[in-house]
Amino acid sequence: MTPVFGFNQVRSTPLRLTFLLLTIFALAALACLAVAFEVTRTSIDAAVAAELQQTINEYRGIRDGDDLTERLAEAAAKTDADVRILFYVPDRGSVISNVASFPPVSGVTVVSDSYIRAKSGSVSDSYLALSARVGAGHLIVAQSREQVEEMGEIFLAVLLIGLLPALLIAGLAGLWVARGARIKIDAIQHTLLELKGGTLSARIEGVEDQNDDLSGIGQEVNRMARAQEALVASIRQVSSDIAHDLKTPIQRVAVVLDQVMNKTTLTEGQEELLSKAIGETERIVQTFQSLLQLAQIEGGAVRDRLHSVDLAEISRDIVDFLEVEAEERGFALSLRIQPDVATCVRGDRHLLSQLIGNLVQNALTHVPQGGPVVVGVTRTGGETVLTVSDNGPGIPESERSNVLQRLYRLDQSRTTEGNGLGLSLVSAISDLHGARLTLEDNKPGLTVRIAFPATEPA
Repeated sequence: MTPVFGFNQVRSTPLRLTFLLLTIFALAALACLAVAFEVTRTSIDAAVAAELQQTINEYRGIRDGDDLTERLAEAAAKTDADVRILFYVPDRGSVISNVASFPPVSGVTVVSDSYIRAKSGSVSDSYLALSARVGAGHLIVAQSREQVEEMGEIFLAVLLIGLLPALLIAGLAGLWVARGARIKIDAIQHTLLELKGGTLSARIEGVEDQNDDLSGIGQEVNRMARAQEALVASIRQVSSDIAHDLKTPIQRVAVVLDQVMNKTTLTEGQEELLSKAIGETERIVQTFQSLLQLAQIEGGAVRDRLHSVDLAEISRDIVDFLEVEAEERGFALSLRIQPDVATCVRGDRHLLSQLIGNLVQNALTHVPQGGPVVVGVTRTGGETVLTVSDNGPGIPESERSNVLQRLYRLDQSRTTEGNGLGLSLVSAISDLHGARLTLEDNKPGLTVRIAFPATEPA
């Protein structure tokens, strides 16, 4: 089943790329609008400044002071202050202006209406003012910047009416494309997880007739899965053939040895050697069966047997079964279960029993001095945690990944019974149940910790 795409998956690469591209597009569009506005504004202000300079030059051309004063007074009376302001301060005499007050300026300056007091009516929001010495006084000519303000409103309208809908449409299209990419990525990830879990028949659907890069990756994953399935099937067939070919000879050897032991008269030395041969034959059978079981578990053949089981109940049964043996060998086997919590997991009862039994037997075998062996079952968040602890020599941190491999044994364990497959089976069963296996220092000794995804009772 392909996982459903969620828009809250902010860590999704397609979604993040969509947001990144939208951000780049928005910033580029805003930058273009800002540059266009600035160029247009500068052009308008330059034209207005040239017009103001021309007006000042006209008044400078009037040489007679009385005539200049008369012309300025006439112009101030006729000029609408909302469009243009004339403010002349003579060296002697009263101010000639069409406003009550205007701030002093130097050169070409933008002046806000908050610094201007009108005689009557209202003034524009801002002016471009030019100050110069004219005749026997100081003249300020200011032109309304209404064109610039209207242009700003136009650009804002373009932004709201043009850019934002474009971003919305592009965003929806990007999310649709990202959703398609996310579905394919989730399908690839889901299939890879199934393949990792042993479901070799898992395939990515809907990518065979597509030409995009993600579909190409999906097609390669399918080819790899088909090749892996064929290879594993071949290995399983070889294992099955070996099992059939060796099963009967090994059984015959065991039967013959048993007949020799029970139906013939042997010397004390012959009987001892025969007993060792029978023991070695049993070890061969156990090793062979463990390898076959390990291959079966890693192949996921028992996955359909998983259902809700109580891990605490299984642990209690195993501890009760092995308690007498542990006491005879000088160990104190105990069980600690966290009270008043559900300890159910989705698993196979037989395999979980074997897992716990292997861990306990491992402790009984590799702790020569005896002592406490504690099996614990707790609930932590969304996990049911199984622990088996002892006070033996433990496992060096550098060797903890190695002991999970098949037939690997530590140097100090080579003189004890076993075939090096116990922890390999534990690791395979843990992986089959989706659990995390860690080997930890018990100070002294070893703690095997297996965290299972918790589930509700059936």
